[in-house]
Amino acid sequence: TPHRPPMLTHRLHPERAVGGRSCPGAAPALLLLLHGTGDTEEGLLPLATLAPEGTVVASLRAPLRAPYGGYRWFEGYSSAPEPRALESSIAAATDMLFDFIEAAPEALGTDPARVYLLGWSQGATIAWSALLSKWPRPSFIAGALALSGRLMPELLQPSTPLGQRAAPREQLRGVPVLATHGGQDMVTPVSFGQANARLFADWQRGGEGKGEGSLSFHELPHDGHQFSRKCQELAHDFLSQHLA
Repeated sequence: TPHRPPMLTHRLHPERAVGGRSCPGAAPALLLLLHGTGDTEEGLLPLATLAPEGTVVASLRAPLRAPYGGYRWFEGYSSAPEPRALESSIAAATDMLFDFIEAAPEALGTDPARVYLLGWSQGATIAWSALLSKWPRPSFIAGALALSGRLMPELLQPSTPLGQRAAPREQLRGVPVLATHGGQDMVTPVSFGQANARLFADWQRGGEGKGEGSLSFHELPHDGHQFSRKCQELAHDFLSQHLA
């Protein structure tokens, strides 16, 4: 039996820890929450109730300690990553997330074909990285929410360490993605959110319309760097549509 690396530290939401089974033998979907810099696995846990009943929700702790408390996925910020982040840390964090996803069916009893990500801020950057990095198998990620983060352009540049991990466009065929960004965000300015949508659309067009995912981008003009009521409504609607 190959050695399996330890799972990222995580916490299951008590009301979403044991999935319901809509039909005999059907394993529940899994929603993974990826927090922002300086937070812990506790921070996003209340958002678990945005997912439909019957979904298992696990909130993951980022692997690196943040300098002012809490944890982070990579050095620096989504708007200004440190060189080490682009050289190795984002890739390493993405691989740890992949290891968690691979271990989840046995460890949590979830459906390997129904894994969804909800990433906030730095966690959204990791969600983008997970979507655009080559997966270990087909249907590895069923959908994602990337909220107030940044799609690192290097993911789409083959000459970079991140770009060398790039997935074929066909990987995201039929995979829904929701991205939101506050128009008054002073931490990761909305220009990054707008750039995310452009970069992703350009990447899709490069495939001549083949294999693209379905991106829904919402700019929330009155929001700062916050998980606002409107953002929660959009997330709830997305999760209800795809996980119910």
